[in-house]
Formats: sequence, structure tokens, C-alpha cells
Amino acid sequence: MKVLVSMAAALSIAATPAVSAPAHASKVGAGKVCADCVKATMQRLVAPDMKGRACGTAEENAAARWLADRLKAYHAKGAAPGGGYLQAVRFRTPTYAAPPSLTVGGVTLTQGREIVALEPGEAAGGPLALVGLAAPEAAAGKVAVYDAPYDPKAVAAFVRAGAAAVVVLAPERMLRAWDQLAARAPGGVEILGAEAGPAPAAPTQVVVFARPEAIARLKALEGQAARFAAPRGQPTVGTTYNVLGVIPGAAPDADRQAVLLSAHYDHVGVKNGVVYPGANDDASGTAAVLEFARLLGSGKAPRRTVHFALFGCEEAGGHGAKYFLAHPSAPLADLVANLEFEMIGVPDPADRTRLMLTGWERTDLGPALKDHGASIGPDRYPEENFFQRSDNYQLARKGVVAQTISAWPIPPTYHQPTDDLDHVDLPFMAEVIQSLAEPIRWLLNSDFRPEWTEGMRP
Repeated sequence: MKVLVSMAAALSIAATPAVSAPAHASKVGAGKVCADCVKATMQRLVAPDMKGRACGTAEENAAARWLADRLKAYHAKGAAPGGGYLQAVRFRTPTYAAPPSLTVGGVTLTQGREIVALEPGEAAGGPLALVGLAAPEAAAGKVAVYDAPYDPKAVAAFVRAGAAAVVVLAPERMLRAWDQLAARAPGGVEILGAEAGPAPAAPTQVVVFARPEAIARLKALEGQAARFAAPRGQPTVGTTYNVLGVIPGAAPDADRQAVLLSAHYDHVGVKNGVVYPGANDDASGTAAVLEFARLLGSGKAPRRTVHFALFGCEEAGGHGAKYFLAHPSAPLADLVANLEFEMIGVPDPADRTRLMLTGWERTDLGPALKDHGASIGPDRYPEENFFQRSDNYQLARKGVVAQTISAWPIPPTYHQPTDDLDHVDLPFMAEVIQSLAEPIRWLLNSDFRPEWTEGMRP
């Protein structure tokens, strides 16, 4: 799941060891989750040689190939061009020629150490000034330091007032993911073949998030000349893959009322020599989609066609999902619903038995699933804007009723090296997937078409 910060817009396939489902998988009772299959998927995706499956890396590409093999083994047909399972997504990423920095007098603060700037303009400068929300006009022409808890409305007020740059205290959620955010490329990633019109405009605003100790240093330098620099280098071109499968439905109009089950399989890779395995985020959701494919591919075909999509490069900005919008495996108008599965590996201490559906109040899909046996309820963390933070949102903006199912989306392991198998509850995962099996089968065999609540479509 992507880190959400308001100021952010927040190549070959390597061979992988052959890993099959456990031999007894075919003997698991009809409709019963194969816990060993789920475990095997988790083990493969977080294996040391996968190195955290970072966007566009050989390891992420290798994971895609392995997942394609599993969909084929579970009798899903390839839904990518030409009947294959892999949809190539090429993207062009801007780079920095040198790490962004903020220099005031003889003090230099550097990206990844004291500061993080997300998608900034290339340069800005002016006198350093402490500012407050009571008088935002004092920020005009200044490098404005706002020494208060981060408030996006305050930052916007300083920008409107003409601040050359705004330096703010990094919120706790940023500090938890500091290294990943610092490693992000400048804004304006271009998804080749998916974006119409001119390339994205270069960013011009400069908003700098600083650690508390950096804010303290800057306060002592008020009035001195400040200069922010984020020089650009040559862009790079990378490739990720969406893994796409389909089980055709039995009804005459099955393809025109299809359901999409999805997850993202990438994570954030290696930072400062440390692997971030990404077990809960989102090997767990990927394992769920594969298990639904196994369940649905091993019995009678459902009435509705069911598509499976495992997206690449979600953590880098949703590259795979954005490309999928332009090249979907089924016309978007024919998708009656999309269920994304994200971070279902750790139960929420506040409610260990119930899952949450992001954007619960936006559609009637959640209540319908609940009425048919799903242990599911509203998003328990609306302030985190999780509805907008996963690949479902790309589809929702196009009108598809698309929502994400999660367990506990804010565990201590989120975007940490500790997001490994030791910190995932595999029995809980099996229970979660089992609890959704029949409600999803009902959705695929019903005439129910979920609808947006009036005024709630994004």
C-alpha cells in the first residue's frame, strides 16, 4: 500500500525456481481453502532471492513470471494480449543528478538525512522566515518554516501567499517510511502507452519535510539566505508486468457482467542494504487472489466471468494499474465490481474477527457481501484515506465499483524490514480467505450489480 502524503502526487524476466502447490492441494475439499497453498505463495514471494520485489527490478519481474505459472496451474486462462499472462508496462522515470538539499548559511540539510522533498521544483531561494497560519502573507518570497504539526491546509495557504518554498515538520507516518520516501524519484513518471497528450509538466512547488531536529536548527538561522536545489538527471526507462488471468463464466452474457479480483505483488525492495520483504503488504493480498483462482478454477464455472489482476509497481505510484486502465483485460464498462485485497495478513487488535472495506459508505457492495456471510465492515481508519491508497482507486475514478478489503492496515511492520513471515498470521489468513469464499462465489453467480451511493463516486 502506498504511503500517502498530501503534497505527493503521492527488464527482462529472471528465471525463478519452480514451486508448485502442495501435492495434496487437489484433495482439499471443494470450496475449502488450501492453507498450505497460501503458505507456499507467501514463502515464494518473500524468499531472500526476491529482495523485496521493488518496482521494475529483475526480482519483481521474476515474481510476475512465477505468479503467471500459478494462474495457469489453477486453470485460469491468460488474459494479457495474445492469450498470455504477462502484460508489459514500460515507464519513464525522472531522476536527480544529486540528492535534493537545503542550504542556509553554512548548514546543508540533505534528502534522506534531515529532509525529504517529494516531487519538488528544481530550485528555490529566499530569506529564511518562521511563519504562522495567522499571517500566511509573511511567507511571500521567503523560504517559510512552519514550526507546527503538519497541516496540508496551512502549507497550501503559504504556497498561495507566494512562498518560495515551505519547510514543515514531517508527520509520524512519514518518519516511519523515511528511507522509502527519500528514495523516490522526482514527480512526473510517464506510463508509456497509457498517458494521452503531452508529458506531465515539471513540478514547480517546493515543499520540504524535515525531521524535528532539523526544524530546530533552521529556527536558529532565521533571516539568513536559504537555497533549495534538486537538480535533475537523465530519465530512466523501466518495465513492470501486470499478471492477468480469466475464468470465463457460464452465462450467455457472462463477459458483460464480469468481476475483477486484484492485488499488487510488488513491494519497496532493498533500502540501505536492508531487505523489506513485503509479506503483509502485499504478498498476503496476492496469495488471496491466487487462492480464489484455485478455488474457482477447480469446480463448476461461475455464471459471471471472473478476471484476476496482479499489478506491478503499486508502491511506486500505481504504474501497473494506470496502464491497465488504458489496456484492460475486459472493457471497464463490463466490470460490475473490483475487489482489491491488501494487507490481510495481520489481524486488527481492535477487531480480530472482522475485515474492513475501504469506501464502505460509497457503494452498496460491502453491505451485500456482509448479508451473504462476509465478516466485513466499514473502514476503521477513515483519516488515513485508504480508499485512495490502493490500485482500486484507479478503477473507481473510471466509474467501476472498486474497493479494497484489508485486515489491519496500520501494523507496526508497515513498510518496515519486519514485514516478514514471522510477523504474519498464516492461520488468520486462511480464515480470512475462507470467510470470503462463499460471498465472492455468490457475487459471481448472482444478478446483483453494486452501485455508487449518490454523490460518493470519486
